[in-house]
Amino acid sequence: IKTRSPPPSPLFPLPLASLVSISPPSISIIISSPVPSDQMPGTTPDSLLGKVVGFVSLCCVIPVFALSLPLSFMFGSPSCWGFGDKYRPSFAYVWSKFMTETVMGVRLKLVGTRVLYKEGKCVYLSNHRAWADFFIDVYITEGRAFILSRFLVVYVFPLFAVPAMWVGAVFAFQRNKPGAHEALNQQLDAHLKTHTDFSGFVLYPEGTRNIKPTALPLKRGLLKYTWSRQLDVQVIMAADKEHVLSQKRASASWGVEVPVGYSEVINSKAFAGNFEGFLVEVQRVWDLEWERVYGARQRGERLRTHHPKVQLVEYTGGKVVLMLSTVGLTLAAGLILAGAVAGFARG
Repeated sequence: IKTRSPPPSPLFPLPLASLVSISPPSISIIISSPVPSDQMPGTTPDSLLGKVVGFVSLCCVIPVFALSLPLSFMFGSPSCWGFGDKYRPSFAYVWSKFMTETVMGVRLKLVGTRVLYKEGKCVYLSNHRAWADFFIDVYITEGRAFILSRFLVVYVFPLFAVPAMWVGAVFAFQRNKPGAHEALNQQLDAHLKTHTDFSGFVLYPEGTRNIKPTALPLKRGLLKYTWSRQLDVQVIMAADKEHVLSQKRASASWGVEVPVGYSEVINSKAFAGNFEGFLVEVQRVWDLEWERVYGARQRGERLRTHHPKVQLVEYTGGKVVLMLSTVGLTLAAGLILAGAVAGFARG
């Protein structure tokens, strides 16, 4: 039992910061396992209680994640509701910031001084660690990049994925479909042409989730697409995302500190007619950025807080309809559920 002034609480804190948290004006009761002094900030300890806290946290976050798009419209900051403004924050930015900072309390820390490349069409290569990648990686690209996802995500989280696909924030595809490479390339071309709010996409070149301390070999498929379309490339490495929200670890944590690093930009045009040379250069930059970001703590670097800048886009009538309809349906579903629960309680 600790007596103190309560800290600012997240929008959905239970049980991300603690298993039990009761906060009257000056007293808070917190039950949690002790965190070793050398443990990464925000993560649950590798004890039995820590694993239980992480699993309960995951169970609490999943329904929030499923409804995260309409919830971000209602509670996100900056607001989408400036109807008198022609340009407003993009849905992708508002949603990703809401999930990253408000719901999960992630603290981004910038490694080095390089920032996001925004001078042209770009493919952002990121490390694939867990479910948290989806919102963290969109946020650190300022909502300028859409994400590639298997159709499985659509089936698991339809209330999020379907409207996100409609606005172009998610590009869903079928994995390992025989002979579909050229068709996929053409679909990507059409997506980039149609959804002009996005100047590129996030690509996970390892091809699968990897929570090992070392990187996996990079896959050639979509890197060849990137090279053939002469798109610029920037590696964006974010460490420890698997501690934020991970189905593989069956755990979630609030307030995780995530180091982020932006690489130098690779110009695909400089490797015209030389795909193998392009691959070698991508691998070189990828390895350098991995070591630079994952080794920052061991080197004792002082990292500054990083808040990606907001991207403003023009709101079409379709976007406004989508925003109003998803919020309305969510509120209606909430009222129906509340009425059902009240009726059940009355017996």
